[in-house]
Amino acid sequence: LLLSTYHYQRTNMEGEQQPPAASEAPAAETTEQSAEMTTMMEEEKPAAAPADDAKPATDADTTLSQSTTPPAAAPSTSTATTTTTTENNERHWDQTNKKVVVRNVLKFLRPKEVTKLTTEWLKGKEHLNIKIIKTKKPPKDNWIKVTLEDESMVDPFIQLINTGGEGGKAITNTRGGDLFAKRANEDQRGGDNNNDNNRKRKGGRDGNDDNDARKRAAAMKVLTTDEVRDAITPLWRLPYEEQLKVKTREMIHKCSMKIIKEIKGKFRILEQEARRGQRAKCPKIYEWVGERRAIEMESVVASPRLFEYRNKCEFTCGYRHSKVDKEEVVKVEDGDGDDVMKSVEDGAATDVVKEEEVAAPEAKEEVAPAVAEEAILKTAAAGFLAQGWSGGVYLPHCLQNMPDWSCGLADIFNEFLATSSIPPYDSKVHRGIWRTITLRCSLRTREIMAIVVHAPAGGGVGKRDCGTDDYSTVFESEKQRLVDMLTKDAILTPSRDFPEGYKKEEEETSGDGMKVTSIFFQEYVGLSNPPPEHPVQHIYGKTSLEERLGKCTFQISPGAFFQTNTQGAEVLYDIVVNRIKEVTTNPQDTLLVDVCCGTGTIGLTCLKEGVVGKLVGVDISKPAIADAVVNATKNGYTESATTRFVASPAEKVLPDEMKNIPKNCPVVAVVDPARDGLHGVVVRTLRSNERIQRLVYVSCNPTGTLARDAAMLCSPPTKKYPGRPFKPTLSQPVDMFPSTKHCEMVMTFDRMSVEEYEQYHDKE
Repeated sequence: LLLSTYHYQRTNMEGEQQPPAASEAPAAETTEQSAEMTTMMEEEKPAAAPADDAKPATDADTTLSQSTTPPAAAPSTSTATTTTTTENNERHWDQTNKKVVVRNVLKFLRPKEVTKLTTEWLKGKEHLNIKIIKTKKPPKDNWIKVTLEDESMVDPFIQLINTGGEGGKAITNTRGGDLFAKRANEDQRGGDNNNDNNRKRKGGRDGNDDNDARKRAAAMKVLTTDEVRDAITPLWRLPYEEQLKVKTREMIHKCSMKIIKEIKGKFRILEQEARRGQRAKCPKIYEWVGERRAIEMESVVASPRLFEYRNKCEFTCGYRHSKVDKEEVVKVEDGDGDDVMKSVEDGAATDVVKEEEVAAPEAKEEVAPAVAEEAILKTAAAGFLAQGWSGGVYLPHCLQNMPDWSCGLADIFNEFLATSSIPPYDSKVHRGIWRTITLRCSLRTREIMAIVVHAPAGGGVGKRDCGTDDYSTVFESEKQRLVDMLTKDAILTPSRDFPEGYKKEEEETSGDGMKVTSIFFQEYVGLSNPPPEHPVQHIYGKTSLEERLGKCTFQISPGAFFQTNTQGAEVLYDIVVNRIKEVTTNPQDTLLVDVCCGTGTIGLTCLKEGVVGKLVGVDISKPAIADAVVNATKNGYTESATTRFVASPAEKVLPDEMKNIPKNCPVVAVVDPARDGLHGVVVRTLRSNERIQRLVYVSCNPTGTLARDAAMLCSPPTKKYPGRPFKPTLSQPVDMFPSTKHCEMVMTFDRMSVEEYEQYHDKE
């Protein structure tokens, strides 16, 4: 490590000032500078290795040490090869060297305008063979970051921008200002590798690691159990009645008031368009919008269970940090504890050090320089990222919302990881194999499903070319060992670390003695999380999980969505049923359009309760729709005239599905979208089809996308969103996640009557 740092510094010095040849005398004006540089190199130069341990230098070593006077001991071939391989791998997934920043472009450009602008730059320059694969343009900044297909295109592109205009000058923007292009890693605001401050910020390449060590030590802080609870369940300290009051205030200020603000903003836009002559007339603001309590917000409905209510838990694989005495670590390192050397690091270290990467005893001493009285023991484990990716994972045992069965399975999985020859996945460098484990459970049917997500056995995106990240030879045996550990015995009740005063609730069904009934493995090479439709490999037991909710029974596949609080979902769906029941005068002839239906839970519950007679469900997830078809049969609805489920994005099929509904058929709609909310085409379809007199919106993001969608549903009609608007008549929050800040919202929208609409709009 010292030798590599020394050669890197020598290379930088050679780039700033080339030393004279040995046969030439230095110029008089540079003699003093050369002397100072030689003195500095003598001070920083590492001691030469003993002659017995010396190895012949490779070509790379010779190149790095050509100008060193006197010559330093060359690193071993294995060290040079590891360094070169690591740098090549970093370049493999880091595209900074392909990026160019172009400054002095106009602000507030739309994505289409950015694409048009970059196309104009390359127009008529096809012979340069420049291809842009990605652009980034912050709306309020005057620069564009361009990513090119290959690094060889960077210099021609910079030359094109800086000299490709009239008379060999720079290309100009539409206002006549000159553009200026520079490599992204040389741009002052984007990170200049020649800037001293930036070198210090990036990790002490100027030779001073103190600041970087302090930052890493802060990132390696080990949280207490109370701090873990604060991060994941921030309301756990409050009595439950106070939690409900906090959530009610949150829904009033950040949901209902935000919706009114959004709607008023729509009216202001229409008024501005009318002033500019873009529309004939702007309607006056609706009376209900100006009322003091325009949207009636009910108090949050309490969850039937306050603790251990989750039926789905997802744990991230990584390293669990724990503090140990530095003296203990030293004693262990003096022995032959190979496993300890792989997992014990000091506060300044960031990466787990493998034994094979340590070339000599001297290198072991440099693995973790002493900056603290305590060292950090890093153990492979699965849990929650309470501090983000850099802070390690934390076990779920201290959290009140996690059930015993999930903590028991976490113990089994952590025992496996601690003894596995395959490391967890590291998202920072994209190496390692084990990524996440998702657990689903039904206490009512006593079934548990486990889905293990892993990178390819041959290595992730950032795998090294030397083959050290290839675990193909041991992956199958390790996979079978994990299956055996998960299915060998019934899940034991683990030891929990609950806060003082915690009282365990009575459960309708105990989880004691339960066993894993199905196991899936899912290989994923992407950088984030796999989508719901990503294929899975069935390894053990049943191919699905069965759950009972209300009067219905549901099949749940690995990628299908299902509410994480079963008893809370029953309360939520009862509210939806009551809202639909209020407007269905002839239930048997009423059709329910269920948008984002998932496994059909809401629609089939409404059918079972008798508030509607027919159902059409649409969802983007094919596994969820396959489950919905099975669930309809399970619950006694075998006729195609009663239920119909479509696997497709709602914006593609909903307009046609609405056209196929008979004109004399009463229609009620329910939407239950993901956190991203509804697509604009779906909003337009619901607004323009005036047979829908009531719309029930179930939102898991009431302070975000619900406010946006509600404003589009309730604003005056436009060319993009025609039809009489809706208006919210009742808002009912439901606490599905006690001890957290989240809750579900059931908002009821009723169509504005013709008489009320004509008060604000001309008949034509």
